[in-house]
Amino acid sequence: MPITCQFTAAFQRKDVLFYVLFGSNMDYIRRLIEDSVVNIAREYPAEGVADALQLMRPQETDSLHHLQIRFFLLLNEDETMRRSLADIKSHVMVSLCPHKAELFYDALCDELIPSWIKDCRVTHEAFVDSIRAAYLCS
Repeated sequence: MPITCQFTAAFQRKDVLFYVLFGSNMDYIRRLIEDSVVNIAREYPAEGVADALQLMRPQETDSLHHLQIRFFLLLNEDETMRRSLADIKSHVMVSLCPHKAELFYDALCDELIPSWIKDCRVTHEAFVDSIRAAYLCS
């Protein structure tokens, strides 16, 4: 049986996406969101983009699910953040496995976000659960 990144990850530190999806450090997720807003604003320096990104900034009243959703919506557009997640230099976290990342990002972009946008009956909790399932299956 080949050793995959999922198999070996069970015995080591986890990647950032794991901590966002299964942790509860809201301050950490807020910082990631702020970093992503800055990255996207730098990549797309148009006034309309800047205005839209202001709406994506974390609010004090955001629940954990709101923060997780904001992060993944931004991650879907933020190539800089994706590259940084693939090159983590930390004693706490590991880099995101490239194979896992490709499968996960494809599911996020092609399936998860479009189906959530099309169906307003999907709760925030259910959307985060679908992101968790895609992460675990990728």
